[in-house]
Amino acid sequence: MRRATGAVLVGVGLLSVIFAGVLAWVIVPSQKQVPTDYKPADVTVEAPGATFVAAQLSATGPQVSVQHGTLRSTTVVTPDPKAAASLDNTLIWGAAQTTTWVESSVPISQAESRIALDQVSGAAVPWAGQCYFEAQMDPSKNTGCVPGSITFTGQLYLFPFDTQKKEYQYWEGALRTALPIAYRGTEKIDGLTTYRFEQAVPKTDLPADAATMAGLLAFLAPGARTGTMSYEGSRTLWVEPMTGAIVAYQERQHREVVPDTGATVVLLDATFKYDQATAKAILDDARDGRSQLLLLGRYLPIGLLVLGVLLVLGGVLLLRRRATAGPQPAELTTAR
Repeated sequence: MRRATGAVLVGVGLLSVIFAGVLAWVIVPSQKQVPTDYKPADVTVEAPGATFVAAQLSATGPQVSVQHGTLRSTTVVTPDPKAAASLDNTLIWGAAQTTTWVESSVPISQAESRIALDQVSGAAVPWAGQCYFEAQMDPSKNTGCVPGSITFTGQLYLFPFDTQKKEYQYWEGALRTALPIAYRGTEKIDGLTTYRFEQAVPKTDLPADAATMAGLLAFLAPGARTGTMSYEGSRTLWVEPMTGAIVAYQERQHREVVPDTGATVVLLDATFKYDQATAKAILDDARDGRSQLLLLGRYLPIGLLVLGVLLVLGGVLLLRRRATAGPQPAELTTAR
């Protein structure tokens, strides 16, 4: 009986050790990728006290003016698992973004995009279907999101699983390119350990077609014939490193036009941050993801490993005790 029990204990113990290794090195790594049907939380950022240009329709046509107030920008992401099925380790996300002047409920801008992202790193990957479209005042220019109209690169919505304390490339929408974003320290956000990343966008001239520039100058700098448009900004992101979730966000944008005569006109000066609902939703999601990864990748494997070692030791002790105990009285009587 002891021999059978010892053998069972050794066998179960070895299986526990093997399963601990499978959890840590096979199952958990396979979990560190975003499912193709994953629907992230809607993201809303707000910028109180912003300066911005608003276009409003009147009896005489559209009127463009510089306004002050709160801007609210909401991005809704819709996954496309069918499109992603034909690609390896890739997410296909469609995003719709709407920015509104809160106090007047006036829409400021609308945009849509489609993008391919790596399931593990969260970075943009090459895909012929990438597109970006921003609605125009002139309906004839509203062509929709045309595949191939843009090439996304770098991080956009996610950072990698197991984010490192290093520099990454992060997408800058105004300049249509990715720029360095550097690790600057570790901070607690509502009790959750995060990595803080910062990106500075130096003042850069923006291309502007003659018709757009002429339209702006006609309203904002009467008498000017030409001008230059520029942009500068900065971002600070707080990333939960195990999941790559951006749990806190701050972005400053500044755009201006310098006409050939007259004063500089500020088109946009705003600092955006998550609203409370967005911050809570992303924090809760990051906590859940982190807890699951810790359970499967650390606590459960360690527990199985300790249990397996104890079972193997217990089984070996039973087998050794059976081997060294010698014949029992009942065996001696039978032998006679």
